[in-house]
Amino acid sequence: MKTIENGVNLQMNTIVVRRAEFEDITNINQIEKRAGNAFSSMPMDFLCSLPQEIPLHSYGFYEKKIRSNELFVAEIENKVVGFICISNINEESAIHVSEFAVDYTYQKRRIGFQLINVVIELAKKKHKSITLTTFSNVPWNAPFYEKLGFVTIDKSQLNERLVLLLAQESEMGLPKEYRCAMRLWVS
Repeated sequence: MKTIENGVNLQMNTIVVRRAEFEDITNINQIEKRAGNAFSSMPMDFLCSLPQEIPLHSYGFYEKKIRSNELFVAEIENKVVGFICISNINEESAIHVSEFAVDYTYQKRRIGFQLINVVIELAKKKHKSITLTTFSNVPWNAPFYEKLGFVTIDKSQLNERLVLLLAQESEMGLPKEYRCAMRLWVS
């Protein structure tokens, strides 16, 4: 692994992870849409429990994340193929992964691993943990994070922020019985 520009941009093989720029937003929006194609392999009862259209993040949301250095993209041969969006939760000394996607045609190439690894390395510098919410029943969601050391947080141990996030996801139509919060302690 080669570290570039103060330890944030990492290059492995032909995949480059870097901070996002404003001109990346159109590609990020497209990746967010196409990444959902992976769900077509899930059982029909699960697919029927999902909203017909999952709300996508706005252009303004991504602009804000770029300004606050909370959005990273993965490139292969100068083409943006994945991204990870974070939020610094200073009062918890945590980073929260708020959005994470790899273009459907580029999945299963360790791009997701490299994106999350950038966040792990970033968190190790000044945070205690990384949190996220995800599907507990989707093979490439919770099990992927478990392989990296994330642990599902028992519902009785959720803090107010995570309870609120899960409730908001439920209001958007995501089935609460399949959602969970996870944490990775980094220090």
